[in-house]
Amino acid sequence: SFLAGGTVIAVVPGRCDEDDDASDEPPLDGVIGQSLPMRRLARAVRKLAALRAPVLIRGETGTGKELVARALHQLGPRGRGPFVPINMGSISPDLADGELFGHERGAFTGAVASRLGAFESARGGTLFLDEVAELPPLAQSKLLRALENGEVRPLGTSQPRQVDVRVVAASWASLEELMPQGAFREDLFHRLAVLTVQVPPLRARPIDIALLARHFLASQASEVGSKTLTGGAISRLSAHPWPGNVRELKNVLLRAAVTAVEPSITSEHIDQALAPFQSAPQPSLDQRRREAQRALDQHRGNRSGAARSLGVARSTFRDWVAPREGGKKKR
Repeated sequence: SFLAGGTVIAVVPGRCDEDDDASDEPPLDGVIGQSLPMRRLARAVRKLAALRAPVLIRGETGTGKELVARALHQLGPRGRGPFVPINMGSISPDLADGELFGHERGAFTGAVASRLGAFESARGGTLFLDEVAELPPLAQSKLLRALENGEVRPLGTSQPRQVDVRVVAASWASLEELMPQGAFREDLFHRLAVLTVQVPPLRARPIDIALLARHFLASQASEVGSKTLTGGAISRLSAHPWPGNVRELKNVLLRAAVTAVEPSITSEHIDQALAPFQSAPQPSLDQRRREAQRALDQHRGNRSGAARSLGVARSTFRDWVAPREGGKKKR
């Protein structure tokens, strides 16, 4: 579903028309999932991979946004070039400039040697800016110039350097909500979100849970031994809402595998692995309603398209928006 607004063209894993059918779309390499939301995601990623424009990946924490970014890189014409991921949330604001744009020797106290920044390291490939909402204001303005002019200026030099890089950014936070607060530049948002893709949460694709679980157990076998899941364990996993998404599932399975003495992991082992985190916060109903309302606005009131874009069932979406719709005509 393409959304035009100024210079923004958004692509989400789903379409507003009723003939939407991605059931034959093969999964992405390295991304585990056979469900329809994941096949729609795969179709959207394949469409975007060949383009040069920046992409903004949206999705809750733990959904696998970096895997999607890697797929965009590998499937595109830059796939043979470097893929440079950088998590802005893990970098001190004072160091963000140097990490992104590099520095010359003597540019600041402690700069005993020149250092390439992420932009130059990604030359000819893809730069992945994870948690882009954490960028400090000065770095935001410099990133905007880099996107507009295709050049960077390392600290300690007055000479700009040309860079040929595709930028893919990701955020679990709503950048649209940060803009009115002055925490994120609107012009930078429009540069980053030329194309967008939404990664569905794990609760929206429950048929993938067993597949993911077996994959994680196989990858952990060298540490904890070969383990299998009983039917009860799979049912218990499928019933959990997974606020931490795929990352939480992986951690729960590791704890369950360590707990299980026998080769089989039962529902009791899953309960024990989940117990310390049962009170983990989940998105509130008000948050869900705001998310649903944004999707409705983007899809001009079309419930089916909005629900698809969020990767949820239409009935679930209806429950989220019903209190706010009042007497509006349903579509």
